[in-house]
Amino acid sequence: MTAPLQDALLDVRKAYRLLADYQQRMFELLGYIREQLGASAYHHQYVYPLPQGLDGLEKRDNSGRRYLPFYDLSAIWLKNGGQDAPWDNHLPGDLMFGAWIRSDTGFDQHSGQFSPEPVEQTRSELVLSVVVCDRPAAKPCNWFGNVWQGIDYPEDGEVNATDLPGYRCFSKAIALDQLADKAAIEAALEEWRTLASRQLGLSVDAFQRLDDRHVHS
Repeated sequence: MTAPLQDALLDVRKAYRLLADYQQRMFELLGYIREQLGASAYHHQYVYPLPQGLDGLEKRDNSGRRYLPFYDLSAIWLKNGGQDAPWDNHLPGDLMFGAWIRSDTGFDQHSGQFSPEPVEQTRSELVLSVVVCDRPAAKPCNWFGNVWQGIDYPEDGEVNATDLPGYRCFSKAIALDQLADKAAIEAALEEWRTLASRQLGLSVDAFQRLDDRHVHS
């Protein structure tokens, strides 16, 4: 084995261990944010679902990325009034949160390609979004199939109120390097809540855990 190959394989072993630690931290971050928002786990979306088999992967140029299902993962959470089957039965004021772990802003989900921009110039972000139901759509209307897939992200910090009548989406990116500890996470969440409240015309309490709401009452 040549020295360059030995060095490359050493980098791979280091990368796997680093990636495992990173993803573990991100799962913990997602769980903490979901709890702070008072939401419940609902669904998720992969850019690259794990292939069901190996046949033919050698003929595809994206097979390496397809074995990174965490890459650009979006966690989807619901917050509602406790009605039955809330994923299909929407009420005014119901919320759907999205937490998109955008590990590299140089990657384009639609093209499946990396930009020529040097990786040192790209960013790692958590894109935190929320969709509020103002007027429930006619049934059947599923939060994932009809709403999540029917509304585009607005410009950063803005609201999309046009794609799906009765539903509005707010989205704001948070730099991952600003989320180094619990205090930093809570500060970033508070800033996000404040902006979401102002842009959507909702109380900050809508984005709080139930037992935290008295703080803002």
